[in-house]
Amino acid sequence: MLSKEENELLTRVGPGTPAGEMLRRYWWPVGFTEHVKEKGRPVRTKLLGEDLVLFRDGNGRLGLLGLHCSHRGTSLEFGRVEDRGIGCCYHGWLYDVRGRCLEQPAEPEGSTFKDRVQHPAYQAQEIGGFIFAYIGPEPAPLLPNYDLFLREDGEREVGAGHDYCNWLQRAENSVDQTHLIALHASEYPHLALKRPVIGWERRDYGAKISMQVPGISKPKFSHWIFPSHTRHTTARKGRKPDHAIRFRVPMDDTNTMTFWLRFYPYGEEDRSKPFLLKTLGFENDQAGVYERVDDGWWGVASHDQDRVAQESQGPIYDRTKEHLGASDQGVIMLRTMIKESIDAVRHGKDPVWVLRDSAQNETIGFDASMQEIGALE
Repeated sequence: MLSKEENELLTRVGPGTPAGEMLRRYWWPVGFTEHVKEKGRPVRTKLLGEDLVLFRDGNGRLGLLGLHCSHRGTSLEFGRVEDRGIGCCYHGWLYDVRGRCLEQPAEPEGSTFKDRVQHPAYQAQEIGGFIFAYIGPEPAPLLPNYDLFLREDGEREVGAGHDYCNWLQRAENSVDQTHLIALHASEYPHLALKRPVIGWERRDYGAKISMQVPGISKPKFSHWIFPSHTRHTTARKGRKPDHAIRFRVPMDDTNTMTFWLRFYPYGEEDRSKPFLLKTLGFENDQAGVYERVDDGWWGVASHDQDRVAQESQGPIYDRTKEHLGASDQGVIMLRTMIKESIDAVRHGKDPVWVLRDSAQNETIGFDASMQEIGALE
C-alpha cells in the first residue's frame, strides 16, 4: 500500500505538481487528424489540467493554444479559424499558431499593443491518424515512431474513450495482465480463472510482460510503455484478433482519455489490398453508465469492463487501503518507475523513455503476440 502522501505524489497532474511536471516531458495524443480540418471549427481539449484549443489554419499548420483569450478570457473554442490563425469571437483578437497576437481590431490604428501580447502556445504533431501535443519545457523530445503508427500492410482504426477516474488507475491496469483471467473471463473463456504464470522484465521503455496460462500452448507477450501506454494484442470473443496500442492520457486529476489504435494485418491473400485508416473518434462514454449483459460472469459488456474496474475505485483511489500480492509486481514496478522519474526531473534530468536520439527513433517495434495472433514481422 501507499501512504496518503505517496498517493498524492503519484496522482496529482496539474501545473507545478511533481507528477505533473514529470508527465509534461512526454508527447500525448489529444485529437485526430481527420477531425481537425483546415480552417475548420476549433476543437477544445484538456491535458494535465490545462484547457487548450486545437485548430488548423488556412496554411495547414496545426495550432495548440491556451483555451482562454488573453484579452478577457473568452473561450477560443468559439473562435474563427482564418488563414493566419484563430480569431476570438468576443473582440476579434487574432493569434497565430505560435501564440503571437496579429490583430486587435478595436485598438487604435498603429497601436503596438498587440506586439506585447504572447498567448500560451504549444507544439502539436501528427502521426498515425492522431494529433499529439507537447506542453513541457524546451527542447521537446522526439515523438516516438511506434510500429503501428507506420505500418500500412493492413487496416488501422483509431478512437478514444473517456475514463472518469485518475490516470494512475488506468496506468496500473496497463501493467496488470492478471485481470484478463477474471475481469475479461466472458471474453476469454479459455483463460477464465486459470492461475497464470506472469513475468515482468524491465526494459528501457517500460516492461515486457509474459503470461502463461495452463492449457494454452503459447504465452501472451505484451509491452508496457512508460508512463501509461500498452502495446499488446487482443482476441476477444467474437472479434477479429488485432495488434493494439493504448495511451492513457491524464486530462486532469479525475479524468483520463484513453486513445487507442487497433491494427489488423493483412494475410497473404490480401497483400494487394490498399492500406485503410478508419477514424472512429470519441466514444460517448457517460460517468457511471455501463452496458449490462447476461454473460454468466459480471454482467458487464466487453467495452465497459475496464471502465467498471477502474472507475468504481473512485475518482482517485485511496491506496492506503489496498493489499498487494505477489501477482501485483507490475503495479509495484510502475510506481517505482514513476517515483524514479519524478526524482530525475527534480534533478534536471530526463525521466524514463524520453527520446532525443533520432537513431533510437526509427520504427520502434514490439513482439506483442498471443495464441490467436502472432508478432508482426
